[in-house]
Amino acid sequence: MRNLLEIETGLLSSSAVTEGLQLTKVKSLQQAIKTAERTKFRKQLEMAGLMRQGKEWFDKPETQILFTEQGIVWTTVELADKVFELSQSRMYRCIKASNVADDVVGVFETQCKQLQNAGEKVEISIDSLNQFAKAYAEDENVNVSDLQSSDNETVVNDSEQETDEDSNTESSTDTIFTMSYRLNAAQNVAVRYSAIDGLVTTNSESEIRDAIAFLTEQL
Repeated sequence: MRNLLEIETGLLSSSAVTEGLQLTKVKSLQQAIKTAERTKFRKQLEMAGLMRQGKEWFDKPETQILFTEQGIVWTTVELADKVFELSQSRMYRCIKASNVADDVVGVFETQCKQLQNAGEKVEISIDSLNQFAKAYAEDENVNVSDLQSSDNETVVNDSEQETDEDSNTESSTDTIFTMSYRLNAAQNVAVRYSAIDGLVTTNSESEIRDAIAFLTEQL
């Protein structure tokens, strides 16, 4: 946990929030990622799963009410920063990786290990997994080495923390469209379209359409 206000520290100490965001596991995995290089990727992928589950819990109306009752209003920016110690965009990339099918992850890891055993330098990371999964969906014969050698600059090196400069650079280079809308007292709609990742959102199609309808009425 980082950058917490005193009132936020109190909220995160409550059993409901600790259980809902699985904070004990989050803290344990954060420490493991920092110290266990051999299992770093798997730990990061496990953490990505916790991010997905935490985001799903955070978006529930009853969760938003819980926060509001304590006088706290968080967006996904605060959730990413204060709980997972990442930028919002990084958290979304991790959530995207957590949704990659296990068999695709297995193919990715196997290819990476084979290349490493052959003396090749290979990036085994959340971002390279997302890159591989996207290519694999189009062609199951895709090779990790081809992706990383032909477009090496698009594979972002994993780090536990992303600086504001890193986040701003990423946003300015690959973000085509963003939209943020307060759907109601308990729900927000956040949508980003990335040149690399495509549509990035955790909201439903109907929620996004409601946001667009509101914007259209104002034009």
